[in-house]
Amino acid sequence: MASSATLTSTHLPTLRTILEEWNQKRPATKGFPVPLAELQKSPPSKDASKDVIVAFRTRPPLPNEAAEKFHADPDAEDAVLDDAGKLAPVEFCAGITVASAEPGVFFAHVPGMKWSGPTLTHKPYEADLAFGPDVDNEEVYQRTVVANDMLSLALSGGVGCILAYGQTGSGKTYTMESVEHRVARDLFAQARIVGKRLLFAQDGDHAIAETGDIFEFNVTFLELLGKHASDLLESTEEVDASGNPVRTEVLVREDKVGNIRPNLISSTVSSSEELEELINKALSHRRTSSTLRNAASSRSHALLTITIKNTLLPYADEGQLILVDLAGSERYEDSKDHDKQRMEEARDNNKGLMNLKECVRAKAKMATEDGFVHIPWRSNKLTMLLKPIFDIESRQPSKAMIIAHVSPHIQDTIHSTNTLSYAAPFKTVPPKPRGPSPYDAQDPRTWNHDKTVEWLTAQFTKRAMKSRQAEWNVKAKSAQLAGRKLKPLADLAPGQLDLGVDISKLCPPGLTAKNLGMLYTTQFVQRCLEARTGEALTQDEVKSTAADVFASLFYLILTAKTKKRNEIMKSRKKLDTEGTYGDAPRDIKDYDEEEFLEAQIYYGNDWGKIIIAAQKLCKNEGKNWTEVYPKTVDDMMVKFRAHKAAADREAAEKVEVEE
Repeated sequence: MASSATLTSTHLPTLRTILEEWNQKRPATKGFPVPLAELQKSPPSKDASKDVIVAFRTRPPLPNEAAEKFHADPDAEDAVLDDAGKLAPVEFCAGITVASAEPGVFFAHVPGMKWSGPTLTHKPYEADLAFGPDVDNEEVYQRTVVANDMLSLALSGGVGCILAYGQTGSGKTYTMESVEHRVARDLFAQARIVGKRLLFAQDGDHAIAETGDIFEFNVTFLELLGKHASDLLESTEEVDASGNPVRTEVLVREDKVGNIRPNLISSTVSSSEELEELINKALSHRRTSSTLRNAASSRSHALLTITIKNTLLPYADEGQLILVDLAGSERYEDSKDHDKQRMEEARDNNKGLMNLKECVRAKAKMATEDGFVHIPWRSNKLTMLLKPIFDIESRQPSKAMIIAHVSPHIQDTIHSTNTLSYAAPFKTVPPKPRGPSPYDAQDPRTWNHDKTVEWLTAQFTKRAMKSRQAEWNVKAKSAQLAGRKLKPLADLAPGQLDLGVDISKLCPPGLTAKNLGMLYTTQFVQRCLEARTGEALTQDEVKSTAADVFASLFYLILTAKTKKRNEIMKSRKKLDTEGTYGDAPRDIKDYDEEEFLEAQIYYGNDWGKIIIAAQKLCKNEGKNWTEVYPKTVDDMMVKFRAHKAAADREAAEKVEVEE
């Protein structure tokens, strides 16, 4: 039986003795194979190609933390007393032991109680990395973000996501804030290195190449409290009863083409100092409350998203860095004193964390399976915001880093095992490579630039021809009323028809239908107005035509998505019902369902009575029901058919007499 924190504190001397005996027998702790000083010079590890990487971390105990948070039972016979006869202060005892740093292995020491006294179970958990209490934030950053090329991934158009998970008070926010500030410190320097390399490769202006400033950085910071999202960059002076700022709720929903784009303040930053300032401003707005484990616990999920656009390749996929400090998970003991609102928030947070678990597990499963794997990212707002790493249709390379935090105290080991059990299954093998989507003439998401230009030209040409024909019809009608006849419309040579829009300006080199599909209707209309040519179409006609063309593009995208989804669903393995459940007891080879239903209506309540009577007889005589049931039904069907035939003859004779 698991032991409570109070019971553990009471039996701490016994548990400490058991733990010391175990430590003496276990092998020495394995450290990191590559020292931190040589990390950047060493080749990438085998984990660098993984989609999901798992790390464990435990912090050092704070001074007097055990004595302040945990208390023994004063009425227990074996309670430790000081010289004055009072309960002795509770001293720290480790609940987590690092057995190996890489690959990571944590042992959780779980206290229990048997009839013979206190017990201690040592449960191992495996991860890709494990950071003990002596590892500082810089080393955590170097071995997670830097060693796995998360910055280069985002600068190359990929999606990198770092999530901190664990019990409230286990050090998540401490880790994530340090990671955020170090990303701000290194991102722009890394961007200049990548920019210089791209500029020199393209034989660009060497003066510009020396700066390497080819990237644009936009930052959003969202807070998700239960089911309610808000913008941490929004300034407000209104506060609630707890002193927390009151902000406008931001809607988190999927638009008609499947994008998740909350209406957040997007701030453009161009230096480490600007990004640092923005992070500090947003973190100062984050909602916190006191709990039994932490006086300033983060009560919400905080998502810092850095979007990176390459100005050399303006229509390439934008890279993203998503840094997520998850709300602390809580046990009942930690939240039982909360008010109703806080209890609901804790419940919603835990639901989001459990759905995140399912999504990450499914993503990890994709690495080892060829078939369809469903990722339920639509089930919760938290996972909807993380769609870039969960969308199975996305061709952007992505990588997720989960850092699971556990408390160092043996009194928290029960919760630590929950955290480690949550994160350990995410550890996976490297994924199979996924190439670009195959070309499909009916799927705009697979079109290249030339195909996009061809389609746009055809769409605007069709509408221009229709407009030209409608204009001629009006003139022809007027001429007919005046007693004249117009000449038929002459065929135009290629290039003679004024489309009203310069397609080369609307769709410059590099732009594809996939890029256009990411726009809003108003943005596409604005692009068409900017590419307007001549006076063939008025501004209102250009707006109308542009909206019509964009609607056609959306229809093709949605149709292609629906078709793809149906193909995926059909590719799922069907359940072998006969192999699972055996043959059905009713054989309807001689009659269809409609006739079977008619017979049941005819018999009414007698149908069930006959079946029950046959079942009792079968049981008393020890016969096989799968053989008796079809015979019972067949007998009733024979009687029903005879009744039906007689009724049909009687109806036919009645008709003959009337005639």
